[in-house]
Amino acid sequence: MNPPTTLSIQTAAGRVLENSFFDSGLSNGWLALVLPGLAYSVDMPLLYYSKLLLLNRSVDVLQLMPATLSAEFQALDAAGRQEWLRQDVLAGLKAGLAQRQYRGILLLGKSIGTIGLALALREAEARLPSVAVWLTPLFREPVVMDAAMTDEGPAFFLCGGADPTYQHDSLDQILKARTKAIACVIPKADHSLELGGDEDGTFDALRQGMQALARFLDDVLE
Repeated sequence: MNPPTTLSIQTAAGRVLENSFFDSGLSNGWLALVLPGLAYSVDMPLLYYSKLLLLNRSVDVLQLMPATLSAEFQALDAAGRQEWLRQDVLAGLKAGLAQRQYRGILLLGKSIGTIGLALALREAEARLPSVAVWLTPLFREPVVMDAAMTDEGPAFFLCGGADPTYQHDSLDQILKARTKAIACVIPKADHSLELGGDEDGTFDALRQGMQALARFLDDVLE
């Protein structure tokens, strides 16, 4: 894996984001935008191994790092946070697409990153064919459910059955409404897709989730 390039991205509000761009070397024409969780960084297991799966399939990867732990972000109400995330993700999308000529966009979000995914999905689809990967999505957020229900592109959902944010009925509704959406639910896994106190179970959950994601990527990144 080649070392990343740091991209300085300026948002519409004037914030400067330092982000990592990984050139896959032999790009297959797809760009992936990775959106981390609130306290789940791009170097943590689900996002680290997702990045490796993408690079191994010749997908360029831009890791977007919004300042969601900053006091300024934390002080905002729900609408303010959504606008913050929307600006950051759209600025990242623009910067990523400027790296080369692409034929498709993959948006991958974890937890609060799925709000950013939801807010950017229509913009991405207006530019190029798009794929969505939802890791432990926040089903309780209306913007997430709206995007997950109405999007018509391929989508993959990875959820923990013991995650407080997981909603079985919501996921079932999405899967029944869409023909190109699939899901992998790890029964006893939490919001980090871990099984507290069970190392073997946690490693197995990660393996199951990443294997399911790999199969999905092989199907859609042709």
